[in-house]
Amino acid sequence: MSLANLTSEAVLKAIAEYDDIGKAAFLANYGFADAKRYWIIQDGQRYPSKAIASAAHKHIDGHPLSAPAFSGGEGHVVRKLRQLGFEVETPGRNPDWIRDELTLALDLYFTNPANPPGKTSAAVATLSNLLNKMHRIAGGTASATFRNTDGVYLKMMNLRALDPTYTAQGKVGMKSGGSLEKIVWAEYAERRAELAADAKAIRDAVSSANEAAVAKLPTVEPYEGEEGGVIVRLHKRYERDPRLVAEKRKAAKLAGDFSCEVCGFDFEAAYGALGAEFIEVHHVNPVHMMNPGAKTKLSDLALLCANCHRMAHRRRVPLTLAELKAAFKLEIGG
Repeated sequence: MSLANLTSEAVLKAIAEYDDIGKAAFLANYGFADAKRYWIIQDGQRYPSKAIASAAHKHIDGHPLSAPAFSGGEGHVVRKLRQLGFEVETPGRNPDWIRDELTLALDLYFTNPANPPGKTSAAVATLSNLLNKMHRIAGGTASATFRNTDGVYLKMMNLRALDPTYTAQGKVGMKSGGSLEKIVWAEYAERRAELAADAKAIRDAVSSANEAAVAKLPTVEPYEGEEGGVIVRLHKRYERDPRLVAEKRKAAKLAGDFSCEVCGFDFEAAYGALGAEFIEVHHVNPVHMMNPGAKTKLSDLALLCANCHRMAHRRRVPLTLAELKAAFKLEIGG
């Protein structure tokens, strides 16, 4: 038995068998785990390449391919399947971990530094799912290996290598992490309460986000030096809902007042006709604290000058209007 004997007809029969009995039964029947790197793409569906190749051989001579037949590795299977005309999805390099992701991973690590959750644990699976949702609502696309359970666990091990209580035992852990891990560790290692609070805010923002609704909102670019990450990005996308912005501007026009609600700056007064009716709109309530399905009212929006708006977004969790006013008064000595 060898991969050389495979035919496209046999592969199609194996795919039909997979569809007929379902993923779990199919993998169990042929003794394979789910694919981690390579999938056959057929009619918009994904199928584990090695398991399908094994089953396909059964449709040729009655015997599935055994493990030795795959001694050439998954790349050998991919080449054969492509020769037969099948599309095979291969993984690209996953993007580097960002600060918000590392904050969540470190928070999970600190739930039990002596024995962090394993790669098969529910906690690691939950974080993996959350990170994938975070990536999707940011507009990203990713392979099935993106922040999977193996990746989440390995990242915790990268962080563990920075833990002095671990390295003091003469252990080194995994050292393949990047420089940002060291920055996040230094920021939070002695500030566990702040870590827990920031991680909760990130989880709440991502968990409560309606993917379909967010996808319809305008995308945003971060301000230079901005600290907020996913929370600020989500918040600003909600702020840019064209319907709400138009309604808030209409209300301001009827009131005849486009001045900043924090500092009182009036663009028209400063710039003449060039600044007429110019103002930015800020969502005064942190979006991740809104109840699921809650609709934004005009009273939830504030008119801010560009400077005050940027200051509102200088923190991970955007400042409320009251906090922003207090900060402004303190700065000017009011």
